Amino acid sequence: MKSLQFFFLACLLLFQLPLCAAAQESGAPKTTANAINLPADTAIIARLVAKFDSTRLQPGDRVEARITHDVKDGHRVVLPKGALVVGQVSHFVAPPPGSLYGVVIRFDTVELKNGTAVPLHLEIQAIAPPPVVPVNAITDLPYNGANHVRADEHGVDLLTASSKGVFALPDVILGIEVSKNVPTPIVSSQNQNIHLEKNSQIVFRVANP
Repeated sequence: MKSLQFFFLACLLLFQLPLCAAAQESGAPKTTANAINLPADTAIIARLVAKFDSTRLQPGDRVEARITHDVKDGHRVVLPKGALVVGQVSHFVAPPPGSLYGVVIRFDTVELKNGTAVPLHLEIQAIAPPPVVPVNAITDLPYNGANHVRADEHGVDLLTASSKGVFALPDVILGIEVSKNVPTPIVSSQNQNIHLEKNSQIVFRVANP
């Protein structure tokens, strides 16, 4: 009788093990390799999800920016508005005072709305503070519908796919660090602190890894 009970218990455990493994697998982040195929130099317009303060960051910390415009290849939407560009702080460049201080950030992942994380190597093409013009939360366009808008003569332009460089951030410099033939964005400054507000504008461009 005991041997029969042991047999049924063993069968039950063997049946439950695949179910547990499947449950663990379903709860893990979904990753897809080579799921995004965009031409090099394709622009991706995004906004920082949280403020960026280099004094509070450590290597490995995430830096996230939410895409504000659908990214298309022809008429096909490849990256929808609302997806997350995800980067990681690689390391810091902390030279002697008077030289450029920098934060090297590796942007190599996009998280889609369904939770899928896909690899995509990106560089920073342009950066600016948050726009001070009223913006429609649905269309991400100015309320007055103008094609080119400034809040006033000292306002910040809305960055576009053709924007390049640094706007209204006089202490910030964009650059590229190349290690093992892989270019990685570096945000530099002569100050020992790089601070970017939440919703700061970033234009990424697709780069060959």
